[in-house]
Amino acid sequence: MNEQIQQWIDTAQEMFGLSSFTRCATTTGYEKNEVNETDYRLIMEWLPPGMEERKEEDLNPDGTAVIEVDVRSGLLKSVVFVGGKAPQRGLTFLTGDKNEIVRWVEQMTGWTYGRHFIDSQSNHTYSFELAYKGVPVSPSGSIHVSLDDEKRLTFFSVYGQVPKENVIEETFTLTLESIQDIAFKRLVFCEVPSEEDEKWMPVYMIDEQFISNETGKPVVEELEVLEWKTKKNMNVKRKLIQYTPDEIDEEKIFDFPPHPDTKPITKKGRMKVKENSLLFLQSYSPKESGQWVLSNIRRSNGMIEARLTNKTDVSVVPRSWKLFLDKDSYDVISYQDNSWMLDQFEEYKNAEKAEITKEEAFDAIKPHLQLKKVYVLDGDTYRLYGQIDCHSAIHAVNGKVIHFVQ
Repeated sequence: MNEQIQQWIDTAQEMFGLSSFTRCATTTGYEKNEVNETDYRLIMEWLPPGMEERKEEDLNPDGTAVIEVDVRSGLLKSVVFVGGKAPQRGLTFLTGDKNEIVRWVEQMTGWTYGRHFIDSQSNHTYSFELAYKGVPVSPSGSIHVSLDDEKRLTFFSVYGQVPKENVIEETFTLTLESIQDIAFKRLVFCEVPSEEDEKWMPVYMIDEQFISNETGKPVVEELEVLEWKTKKNMNVKRKLIQYTPDEIDEEKIFDFPPHPDTKPITKKGRMKVKENSLLFLQSYSPKESGQWVLSNIRRSNGMIEARLTNKTDVSVVPRSWKLFLDKDSYDVISYQDNSWMLDQFEEYKNAEKAEITKEEAFDAIKPHLQLKKVYVLDGDTYRLYGQIDCHSAIHAVNGKVIHFVQ
């Protein structure tokens, strides 16, 4: 075994109290990350004491340790004890308070609290979001830590990138007053499910958006409306899609080859994606010409993914398809829809008709608008943007303010 990999295995075994565990798998893999770079991973799995092998293939029993190391940096990326069951002699904190956890996270990541990661919320014991000089970044990143009642580590994960030298720093000049027109345009009518009343609720709410600090103009997402005149009979024989990092030989991984998914999609390739997305809709939604938009074309898991969204749906979760296309032929090889998200509300009563105007709703929601600073990856550089958002909505019938739980 590679000497460096053996060293990481030994370190993980000692740090997390795995001396009585049985290491059942060690794999090296690579995949494209959110900033179109390649992540290189060492993944180690240990079975709990008393188990020499899995009883069921690919099924880890409670207490199994799954630990991941970033091969390029040698830093810890994740620690998971299946079922939240930590080893008896696992990594245990003295107090388990925030200050102690922050110091440990700083040691594990090399980042500084308040500069590279800031407070966030989740179901974990402690959560943070990644930042640049205390300002959140996009694509976003996160750090999560969970402890059991004995203050033993049961979960740790680091996801995302902290910008380094590729940042253009600016003085933030946007204000809520200066972006009122943009905010008004981002106020949309939609219907959200009310679990308490078991019906759809009509509301006006803010559709969040980035605004350039330099120009004061909003970032407009590229959406292409697809139209057709005839029905087709395309039949997709769906292939099984697996979301796992591609394995790579442990010796070759230290050459750090770029993952194939980082290769850009050509203009010709995008045209083929559009053509086959159109053919898919002509076959699977033939009566909805002009109602679907194409977006989010990207390489992933050795395929090309594209998203189709119905722009006429007023549901807070509009109907959508995710298409998977062959990277060479661009043929659709599988698809997923989001009907499962809507099926749970199938018995809900229809929403009432809106009685207040958009102008009235905007006046009511103004005090609850938020404008945050965010460093957004623009090409190869992070630039400062404003992000307009709101955690409240206006009931479209009675005009009451509804506050959503964050």
